[in-house]
This record gives sequence, structure tokens and C-alpha cells, in this order.
Amino acid sequence: MTTFFAKIDGKPSSVPLRLAAALFLAAGLMAVDAASAGELPRLWNWSYSGSGIAAAGTLSTTQNANAAGYYEILAISGQRNGDLIIGLQPTGTAIPGNEPFAVDNWIKPDGQLTGEGFGYQTQSGSYANVFFADWDSPPGNKEFMTIPVQSYSQETTVSFHLQAVPEPATWALLSLGGLALLAAGRRRPNQN
Repeated sequence: MTTFFAKIDGKPSSVPLRLAAALFLAAGLMAVDAASAGELPRLWNWSYSGSGIAAAGTLSTTQNANAAGYYEILAISGQRNGDLIIGLQPTGTAIPGNEPFAVDNWIKPDGQLTGEGFGYQTQSGSYANVFFADWDSPPGNKEFMTIPVQSYSQETTVSFHLQAVPEPATWALLSLGGLALLAAGRRRPNQN
């Protein structure tokens, strides 16, 4: 009977199969990365909090960063204090009540925001602009929030966090590679 296991010191060994599984996994990950480059948006989990503020959700960005290392935000979802976020503020425009400070919707993978930041609207009609205030002492992230129908606005220091969401294809390949390694680790009983 043909076997995929080699013999080392007269005992079955799964080393060749394990090596093949690892090489398969590495090649698959590189192929998925090359195939998806520039095609699908990159997803990120984001959150920020401050005095009386808790906001979190998902950002979709361009697949590739610009020369400065920033990704352009294309879409946003999530909640701010339980209020559903319904849309990203268009690039080059200011949230109502924060004119003339237009958002640029750029972000770095480490969570670094620009001085213009990104903005969004919530279901209840409020707007928020999250940005990096390099002019503040010490410099840090801020949220400027407005409720135009109430002529209300506030600016608050926030702690901002960003984490990349692994792509489904990556999870699938990692799972397949793990299963292949698990199968390789099982030894067949001696059939003598």
C-alpha cells in the first residue's frame, strides 16, 4: 500500500506531509493577497471613547495606502452612544456646524488620524468629526459633535483605536492549513 508518510528510523514520519501543508498554506496566502490587491475594500474595526462617549464600528478603506501611509475611508458603519451611524461625511465637506473644517477621510493602520479626520451622521440627526488635534497641548484625538436642529455642539478628547479585520479568504486558508497540519500529525497504525 502506498503511503504519504516516510520512514525515519523504521517508524512512520509525517514530516514531509507537514512541510507540504505549510508550503501549501504559505503559497495560498500569497495567492489570495495578490489576487485581492486593489479589488476589494479593506475592513477595519474602530472604536473611540471619551467623557460620555462610546463609539465603535467598521470602516471600509481603499486596499492600498497613499505615499504617506494613509488609507482613504470609503464607508462607515457602527454606533455612537447607541445611535446608529448611517453615513460617512463626503470628503472635502464639513459636518454641519463645523464649517469651514472639511474632513479628508484618511487614516493610518496604527489609528493615526489626520488633522481633518473623518466625519459621519447618525440616525437621530447628529454629526461627528473625529480628528487629530496637533495644536492641542498635549496633541491628541478629538471628537467635534453637533446636533444641528438643536444648535448644539461640543468638542471632547477621545481615545481612538483601529484594528484590521482579517479577510474571509485568509481565515479559510488558515483553517485549511491547520486541518492539513492536524491530519499530518496523525500517525497511521503499524500494519505489520
